Amino acid sequence: MRSVSKQVTVQRLVVAGYIVAVAIPPLGMAIGLLLMLSPRVRSRHGVWIVLVSIGAGVIWGLMISSGALTATDQGY
Repeated sequence: MRSVSKQVTVQRLVVAGYIVAVAIPPLGMAIGLLLMLSPRVRSRHGVWIVLVSIGAGVIWGLMISSGALTATDQGY
């Protein structure tokens, strides 16, 4: 019964990792590295979570630098 519980926990961590990788890329990268390197919670999704967090970080950086997230009350 313990292995089923551990498997469910890892699946939840993988889902949370993908969500956090898009929303907060540095934290998503940390979760991805945890899934890649930890001997207790090893998952092949770790590499993909790290790649998604890098891609999301680039997209967030481009959005912030382009001014897409500035205030919209500039006197229309």
